[in-house]
Amino acid sequence: MRRKTYGFIFGFAAILLTGPFSRGFTQDWEKALLSLPQADSCRAYLFRLTEEPHVAGTEEDFANAEFIRNKLQSFGLATAMATYDVYLPYPREVRLELTRPEHFEGPTPEQGFAVDKDAYASNIFPGFNAYSPSGSAEAQVVYVNYGRPEDYRQLAKLGISVKNKIALARYGKNFRGVKSRVAEEHGASGLIIYSDPADDGYMKGDIFPRGPYRPEFGVQRGSVQYLFVYPGDPLTPGYAATANARRIALEAVKNMPSLPTMPLSYGDARRILKNLAGPNVPKGWQGGLPFAYHTGPGPAEVRMQLDMDYQVRPIWDIIAKIPGSVYPEQMVVIGNHHDAWTYGAVDPSSGTAVLLELARSFAELQKMGYRPQRTIVFALWDGEEYGLIGSTEWVEEHRSRLMQHCVAYINIDVAVSGNRFSASASPALKPLIQKILRKVDDPTTHRSLFRQTWLNQNENKKKPAPAADSADSLALKFGNLGSGSDFTAFFDFAGIPSLSMSFGGPYGVYHATYDDFYWMSHFGDPNFSYHATMVKVAGMLLLQYADADILPFSFANYAREMLEHARKMEKAFREQGAPQELSMAGIIEKCQRWLAQAKELPDWDRISRELDPNALNSLILKFDRIFLDEKGLPGRPWFKHQLFAPGYYTGYASQPYPGIKYYLDRQDWAKASVAVSKVEALLEKAIQLTHQLAETVKPFKL
Repeated sequence: MRRKTYGFIFGFAAILLTGPFSRGFTQDWEKALLSLPQADSCRAYLFRLTEEPHVAGTEEDFANAEFIRNKLQSFGLATAMATYDVYLPYPREVRLELTRPEHFEGPTPEQGFAVDKDAYASNIFPGFNAYSPSGSAEAQVVYVNYGRPEDYRQLAKLGISVKNKIALARYGKNFRGVKSRVAEEHGASGLIIYSDPADDGYMKGDIFPRGPYRPEFGVQRGSVQYLFVYPGDPLTPGYAATANARRIALEAVKNMPSLPTMPLSYGDARRILKNLAGPNVPKGWQGGLPFAYHTGPGPAEVRMQLDMDYQVRPIWDIIAKIPGSVYPEQMVVIGNHHDAWTYGAVDPSSGTAVLLELARSFAELQKMGYRPQRTIVFALWDGEEYGLIGSTEWVEEHRSRLMQHCVAYINIDVAVSGNRFSASASPALKPLIQKILRKVDDPTTHRSLFRQTWLNQNENKKKPAPAADSADSLALKFGNLGSGSDFTAFFDFAGIPSLSMSFGGPYGVYHATYDDFYWMSHFGDPNFSYHATMVKVAGMLLLQYADADILPFSFANYAREMLEHARKMEKAFREQGAPQELSMAGIIEKCQRWLAQAKELPDWDRISRELDPNALNSLILKFDRIFLDEKGLPGRPWFKHQLFAPGYYTGYASQPYPGIKYYLDRQDWAKASVAVSKVEALLEKAIQLTHQLAETVKPFKL
């Protein structure tokens, strides 16, 4: 690999820290970092990582884990492999038969294409839904749209039930495990989840291999584990699945469905849908197949046959470290998973390629003399596709140490599928992301990523383009953390401030055979320039969290967001007929006090260096931990965070004030009142902690 020379680096050791808490030292390393990432390296990593399908626990998965470990070691990083023994199913048989009014046997295998040799592979698992039980079902079919609770309510208004029927749901709008749970709650005997062309097929654009969208027989694999109850190994909830760990009985497992569930392509689903009678579907239910959809039931009748091989199998996390030079016990963790349902070019290997190039770049910085103040941990998780397993087991094993010392977790799953930046984060971390985006350019438009992201987010609004990046009013919109990736255990179980980010695009082959190197090199990121750009963004964030004298968290933004969510929840109370004495008024008042207190905090770079930063950081590290309740949320004790959690009936999407929402949905006003009081007490802790911060810095303001 060609070496570069950075003459200006050699003077770093002589640079004097200037001003209060100078950022000059970090800024010089930022300049060096921005020059290091190479798109060609990302391409080479991705090519190697996607040579074979690599489902968690398989030989190919272990080979990739070894490749990653060896590569990180070649950079000079101390690297280890952590093995966990977890309960994983592999499919023996997945069969579907349409028995009435015509006959069809499937599913149809995903077809190969001459331009893409990988599409012909014979060692790819067939389409299946992990953690579906083995079993069979034979019944008439009812179309349930996206399989949400509100969809079943609409069917009930039409006098249609899925009891003892097979539900046919389309992918989208919620997590597939939620679809299984809701169908089970309504008495279905089986569930088929298909990909509709209106959602990720030809109604969106050209299909593979001509374009990036799902072809006729492309199937979306995926887990139906109840992640919203608890993620990770089903047999070791709340503790690590080490070799000698106690396993609970299968009858006690609460995050696995009992309903036979399987995925299907729209090419095969078409045969079922066109044979449904009953009423025309409600508004918004029509998909992209070329006929009018009907709800059923029948006359279409199908037989499902599933046989799953459940075993305790090993998975392999890879952990590499750059030790901190000042606070070695403190750490910032950046991670992505390395297992995939097929080749996984986008999900997850784009993130793995980014992480490897990031590790190489930091190894180069070390050669120039860089030593982070805090330890940097590069983590490659296994078993994410089954249920966030590798990250969950690692956090469960190291929870106490992480809660004491982990500054932040950065997640880069599905790092690149296009050119549009997006992020979700703990509210305290969002302002720093915006700051970093001002320093990194979009490789296509050459605007700052801040400006380009603002333009992307406002392209359909009648708002003038910003004149300059420095305008204070140009706040970008970032989401909150729900679930569906490896930040979940860090944020929801251990209270570690976390963020997840990606460059998105028209990614229609999610969890299909066609998520391969050909797809990425033709549609996702042909020049691999956005891979290299993600390395820059992630690296800049790492430098801030590893080297900032005072941790760069915004409590004013946290308070502001919780105030906004509280007002929305108050509106929901009134709309759902809650008694007048039950309200969010107390929470709103506390959020207002918290915001006022947070606004008194100065910018950290306007504090005298006479202040020991440890006095502040020891307080800052208590966020988000103070929002944890060890008893957890109602119905799901694994989830400890009381301000955010994945929605019970969304799975992926974030739900603010989840304990309150749980009882609001059930109109249990007495328990909702208790939940409100619990959150009020936690917010009072936030007010007092922010007051401590303000009092600590007051004598040192400049």
